[in-house]
Amino acid sequence: MISLNCCNTGSQTCCDDATRAEKQPWLARVAFVLLCMEALFSLSYRSLYLSGRSPLVASIAGLCVFAVIGVLFPFRRSLLPPLGCVLTVPSIGNRAWLIFWLVFGLILRLAWVLRFPVTLKSDHLAYFQVAANMAQGYTGPGAYWPPGFSLFLAPFFMVFGAHLWVAQLCGLLSFAATYLLTYALAKHIDCGLTARIAPMLVAIWPGYFTLAGINCKEVFLGALLPAFLFLYLKASDSRSVRASGIDSVLGHDGTRFRWGFVVPAGICMGFAALTQPGFLLFPSVIFGFEMLQARGFLKAALRTTVFSFVMIAAILPWTYRNALVLHRFVLISTNGGSVFYRANNPLANGNYSAEGEVPLPQDEFAADQLGYKLADDWIAHHPVAFAALMVRKQVVFLGDDAVGAYETLKRDLNPSVVRYALIKGVSNLFWLALWTVLLLGFPLLFRPGNWRLWFGLLFLPLVYQWVIDSVFESGPRHHVPYVAVISVLVSMVLSLALQRAPKPNQ
Repeated sequence: MISLNCCNTGSQTCCDDATRAEKQPWLARVAFVLLCMEALFSLSYRSLYLSGRSPLVASIAGLCVFAVIGVLFPFRRSLLPPLGCVLTVPSIGNRAWLIFWLVFGLILRLAWVLRFPVTLKSDHLAYFQVAANMAQGYTGPGAYWPPGFSLFLAPFFMVFGAHLWVAQLCGLLSFAATYLLTYALAKHIDCGLTARIAPMLVAIWPGYFTLAGINCKEVFLGALLPAFLFLYLKASDSRSVRASGIDSVLGHDGTRFRWGFVVPAGICMGFAALTQPGFLLFPSVIFGFEMLQARGFLKAALRTTVFSFVMIAAILPWTYRNALVLHRFVLISTNGGSVFYRANNPLANGNYSAEGEVPLPQDEFAADQLGYKLADDWIAHHPVAFAALMVRKQVVFLGDDAVGAYETLKRDLNPSVVRYALIKGVSNLFWLALWTVLLLGFPLLFRPGNWRLWFGLLFLPLVYQWVIDSVFESGPRHHVPYVAVISVLVSMVLSLALQRAPKPNQ
């Protein structure tokens, strides 16, 4: 366990180092606050805009949210501890607590699937069909769809058959893995109340459990991301033993970097990139994390390079398959150019669109090359329009957490207006509450001496996805893989608020 308060180690040197490191991390504070504020504004703005309100009315609603937060901020020390108390009742043992919320989360998802059966559409149907073909030993003639999620489903289809309930079972397994990995990650950062609250949030998250019925790759990514973060945290854990040999050269301050954990961490991220190629640039987060730990440019670059090699090695078998089948170099998939162009053209509005201004060729390789060229040309000649489009994409990314309700109850259907509005409202209110807690509690997060740890491990990945969605295709489901990260951050705030709350007898 890496304590949130490094002075608990009893080392005066540690406390002095923490004090020096703590000197006004203003840039990190500003970045954290701005992302929280944009999330709160985006949710308010997008909710009213989609309900038919004008952009002006929607903007005023977003500003009103800031006014409410401003009123609440002076009372945060009174508001956050009771919320933490509510989320930690009843007071039972950690093991019973962990089992209870895992079972509750599974029952919740099963009940949702049985109550609201779905038929697969669009991307979800495509991944299902690719996985079904893989189960029959056929990977298809092209490489349009990234294979990672289908590769995960295929073995289950081989055993049980290509049925929707099998895909839904895989979704339940992904949830269980995400739940347990969230607990492991939270416990390794702070084994107190953080490790109790974080997995519970994952279990009850409305925008997450309502995805249980559809064949959603983001749910699978939601398990891969905390697996990678936990493994890399184990690799860089500096609690350890005296270093020797090569470890003393590659470690820091007499601690040991455990390279054995880098291999599975790199494999997890390689599989994440096979599932969503946007993760190919994720080693930049590793480099940022290492630099935040003040380990020096060379050590940070070396560790990032080794991690990147392992990640690419996990991808290369599929690249080799592409070379054999397609007779050309395709690292993962050929849909990047068409996706990039649809997201960056005169008709793009921040949401998914089936086609850009110029129809792309039917041939996937020609469409891939032409898509990148057309998008690059448009960005180069329309920088102001591109910058405005980036903001719209950020609003789409952060401004909604009701994708599960939409896919289950509304898409191509005639839903009950009241039922859909209720479930969507609950999902977005939960999303609003999470970001409100983070904004109210950010001073608490930056008080511990090792803020650099959580900032590099938990916040930088969110910034990474924010940047990716600002440039490439955006969508509210793209934040689903980060449910564990956000849950741990919110739980840290509530845990620290409870630690600093006055005791009843004081």
